[in-house]
Amino acid sequence: MNFRGLLWSLFATSHIIDATDEHTSLDEPFQSSFHHLQHSPCVTLYHRNGRAGCGTIDRETQAGPIYYYDGSGVPNGRDFVAVIEEHQLTSTVINSLLSSNVNGNLKGIMVLNGTDADSSNDYASQGPIYPLGYSTPSQGISYGNNAFPWNAKGDGLIQYDLYGVPLVYINEYETSYYIRNAAKNRNKASEIYTQFNYYMGPDGINSKDCLQWHDANSGKWNPRCLPLGGVSVWGFAGSPPKKSNHNYPENYDENAANGGGRELANNGYYSASSSSSTGLFNVYKPAIVVGTSTDSTSMFHDLVPGANEGASNTLTLLMAAYLIGKSVDDATLDALPNRIVFGFFDGEAYGYLGSRRFVKDVLNFGCGEGLRVRSVAKDDTSDMACLYPMRPSMRFKDLNEIAAFLTVDQVGIPVGDGNLFVHNSGEGGMGTFLANVMKYSGTSYFKATASAAGNNANEYPYPPTPLSSVLSVTGGNVGGAVLSGYDYAFNKRPPYQSHLNWIQNQDMNLKSIASAATILARTALAGAYDNGSYDYETASSYAKNLISELSIDNEVLLELANCLFVDGKCNLLNKFASMDAANERAKTNFDIGVGSSLGKPPNYYVGVYNTANGQPFVRVGGEVFGAYQGNDYGNNKNDAIGMQPKMLQQAIRNMLDTFLGKGSMVNAEGSEVSARACSTASDCSNVQYCSTDADSATCSANKVCVCKRGFYHVALDEAINAAPNNSTGYFEMSSSDAGASPLWTEPYWNNVGVKMYRYSSSNPGVFVLLGGAIFLGACFFVVVLLKVAMKKQKLY
Repeated sequence: MNFRGLLWSLFATSHIIDATDEHTSLDEPFQSSFHHLQHSPCVTLYHRNGRAGCGTIDRETQAGPIYYYDGSGVPNGRDFVAVIEEHQLTSTVINSLLSSNVNGNLKGIMVLNGTDADSSNDYASQGPIYPLGYSTPSQGISYGNNAFPWNAKGDGLIQYDLYGVPLVYINEYETSYYIRNAAKNRNKASEIYTQFNYYMGPDGINSKDCLQWHDANSGKWNPRCLPLGGVSVWGFAGSPPKKSNHNYPENYDENAANGGGRELANNGYYSASSSSSTGLFNVYKPAIVVGTSTDSTSMFHDLVPGANEGASNTLTLLMAAYLIGKSVDDATLDALPNRIVFGFFDGEAYGYLGSRRFVKDVLNFGCGEGLRVRSVAKDDTSDMACLYPMRPSMRFKDLNEIAAFLTVDQVGIPVGDGNLFVHNSGEGGMGTFLANVMKYSGTSYFKATASAAGNNANEYPYPPTPLSSVLSVTGGNVGGAVLSGYDYAFNKRPPYQSHLNWIQNQDMNLKSIASAATILARTALAGAYDNGSYDYETASSYAKNLISELSIDNEVLLELANCLFVDGKCNLLNKFASMDAANERAKTNFDIGVGSSLGKPPNYYVGVYNTANGQPFVRVGGEVFGAYQGNDYGNNKNDAIGMQPKMLQQAIRNMLDTFLGKGSMVNAEGSEVSARACSTASDCSNVQYCSTDADSATCSANKVCVCKRGFYHVALDEAINAAPNNSTGYFEMSSSDAGASPLWTEPYWNNVGVKMYRYSSSNPGVFVLLGGAIFLGACFFVVVLLKVAMKKQKLY
């Protein structure tokens, strides 16, 4: 029986739906219960100070009859499961239901899929009104005016602690239709029960508690949760530095002001305004980091389409990298005063996990003494790595200095007709220079204009993007600018951080995305061109002459748009990810495969930080650890550091190699060099066009050798590190934890679900038992009589 028929049998055969309903022609046998109700749950998360999300009180199931809640009241003094419409998923409705739950009668909430029936509703955003700011667990790491209501339609449901109240979303519209009609017939609805089995951990604990959990009996360390996290991808445009900062002598003090030739700011981090270093590091130059978030979230972590957030951001930045690689050769880029770096940061929705780790590591990372090693122990060409704190590659130390951050946010559905918006405090420096360049770099479809979000008591309202990370970490010493599709408030449709943030009723505006990519590429190049004069008119003209406007018919743009907005399992992402996995296998000899896909439709939830989602691991002899403090690494020829990113991150890294890694196709004698064919990175040794001492070649998805430009970086809360000499999944508090980061974790949970069934009392069972007993007795009596009769007839 198909799922629709099974639902119909539940409701129609039980006479819950009126017999005049147009679907009553279906006549299928009654099913007492059904499992695998297609739904998405609200999941429990812990943070530094407590708990958010939903779940049952304990491992016992919770059940009650369904009740259609229309705001007029709830059943008095009896158990019920509230059935609400999608547009009712608001703090007002949830608070009303919770206020009626004095005696624990509310056993759960079911949210019906109603988008097909009522697309005219102005749906609320379940995200906070002050994203990553005031009254959120990320308040301590925000910067500027953190109480600016960017998300005007937000009501903060994502942060509610709904302990004891499981909440699920019914994915299918047809299923929701049947449940709706059943629940509205209140006389009959009392016979239909929904049972929840969604225990996701106790109340009254926090992330520290669950990460440090020890069994009461054995005393063994047995964590009950994993941190949220993943993998960020970053890459150079142009040749990497000729000497590697991560390869400096062991006795070099990387934090000493006199050793590095850079001055420390008052907050302890290097200032972008400090002078360039000399001597060992004279090849370094400041970086213009062009970055964005690649994730989103919602009440239901199985449904995070993030179309106007993670998806449009990722597409825009990829196309900006494509334009730089297509329009400007390495020789030109290498001759500029500043360097362009692209950053795709994961886990931004949960406290800037990717960008804060990246910025703090670039500016102030210190590897444990004697723990800086080759990522592949017996390969002198492999990247330097750190065994503790675990970093699979230390190429981030090549950046040395960050001049500014240029970020992009939510340009897929712009609020302005022909306008994108620039956010910058206007206080001068490189940030204001970049903002001015953007205003000069518009396209035939969209121009960039200053945001109307104004200053408030010298606390400029910076939007929640990776720019906030560098501002917060450096105390404002390193600034930047944001290009966005919104002005002083996020677009109401699609709602921010919602399961409805997808393209069902409104396609993404590719004109806006192509324009944003063009503006970003031109602005990044102008930033690299600037010599400290901040002459934005000259720099803008220089960049515009080199970088043509991206066409909305560009094949790469169209194919990537389909992958990121519609089909996250697409062939294009798989092709690039497969090549990245093959390159990694060839290097480390780990069985790295293509990571989990975005899915169809795509899902941009960051997920838990484990070996399937980016947590690095190190093999030492025959053991594997999440981090390592010891002296045995390198004694075995198979010792190496590996990791398994998701498909998206693998694809992005190989795209950066492909887009930006053409290298110098002219040799020292001036002759043109042909690209070498390859099947994996092992085919690309000694490639002439990747000729600097810090450069190396890898294999692109197009099966040609390209210069390596993309790298991975951990996206993990700064408060924790992988515990040394333990397997993956064990985390300790960092010695540098300042108590400011949100520290989001998700508890372990399994064997959960929801089922609906028709309730029946015990009386029918008793009657059946008695009837069976009477029938059995009658049969026995008949058999006895038959035996006596047969004996009389001498037949027995």
